[in-house]
Amino acid sequence: MENMMDDISIREFRLGDAEAIVRLHSESQEFFEEMDVTKEFIQAIAERADYRFFIAEKLGELVGFSGVLYHPSLLRAEIGPIAVSKKRRNQGIGRALYEECVGFVKAQGIRRLIAKVKAGNGNALEFFEHAGFAREGFFREYTKEGEDVIQLVKFI
Repeated sequence: MENMMDDISIREFRLGDAEAIVRLHSESQEFFEEMDVTKEFIQAIAERADYRFFIAEKLGELVGFSGVLYHPSLLRAEIGPIAVSKKRRNQGIGRALYEECVGFVKAQGIRRLIAKVKAGNGNALEFFEHAGFAREGFFREYTKEGEDVIQLVKFI
């Protein structure tokens, strides 16, 4: 079987990535918090000193992204979102993005990493649990639409 990751590269955010991130985010909207994600919103987040976007590219096309909010002084971070193009899912891209985030926060001295996942998103829950996260909390009616959220934690 061909290695699907052969043509995939992971890099940090560049200014021209915002539109593709908005497109991928909207493609996976049901998995994320309800919010108006615009190019300007993405660029503003990317400029924050405490947030990093990582980009997955395949032959120059942006096929996935991940983000991590980190607080070195508190030794903790929150990963998310992780989004992969529908046509590129189940090829290891989400895992590669996750690993890039973990490597980054480890280099910042982070020890505690959390993820918040909608309770109905079984695939994401399975993804994080497979990566060694444990369920830590349950937030009833956490989202704007009243959906429940599960918080997972991993000590790295």
